[in-house]
Parts: sequence; C-alpha cells; structure tokens
Amino acid sequence: MAKKIRKHIVKNVLLKKPVPKEELTTWNGNIPLNIAKYDRISFSVLINKRREVRKIENISYDILIGDRWVNVMRYDDHGGIGSLHKHTKVAINDTREIESSEGVKRSPNKQAQFRWAFKDIKRNIELSF
Repeated sequence: MAKKIRKHIVKNVLLKKPVPKEELTTWNGNIPLNIAKYDRISFSVLINKRREVRKIENISYDILIGDRWVNVMRYDDHGGIGSLHKHTKVAINDTREIESSEGVKRSPNKQAQFRWAFKDIKRNIELSF
C-alpha cells in the first residue's frame, strides 16, 4: 500500500507594507571661522529629500598648516548606526586619535546632533584662544 503524500502550500502574508528605502544625498561643505581662513569647520552628512539629516559622516575642526589641512577634532556616528562621539588628535604630527563619547549630548534626532556638534566645536575653539 502506497502512502499518500500531502503537499502543504505555504503562503507568505505581509502584515505591513515594506517601507521603501529613503533616498539620501550627500551634503558637505567648509565654513571658515575667521577672515584669514586658516581654520574651518568641515562637514559631510547624508540628508533626505526634506533636507533632514539622517547620517553624520563627519563634522570636523581643521587648521591650515603650510599647504595642507590638518584635522584637529571631529565628530561622527559611524554611518548613522552608532551614537555621536568625538575623535581628538593626540598631536598635530601624529595620526593617533582619542575616541570618546564623554560630554556628548545624547539625542535620537540626527538634526539636533548635527547642530550640537557644530556649536560644540565653535565653543571649544573660542575657549582655546
């Protein structure tokens, strides 16, 4: 006697419509901090169509030494997946950095983090002069 084999049909039922991936564009720039243009804040972020910041790639304070720009301090969030944190150079001629999230304001909103990092760099630079 032969066994009957039942075939089960599995249907995948979507409970929610899949969210379409957001189209992001890179927005970057350099803002000189004085008339002599020997230091600047440079940034690179990803924004959506409504110009909302989605990922902070880099917000940094750079100084001009000779003919090249040297990064002194920078903020990033590791491509939008991590929280905002600061990288500070050990010395101008050294490539090592100190990474820290101490003193960094926590916010789930990337737009607010972007503004805070900008203000923090300006505040730290004013204190050093």
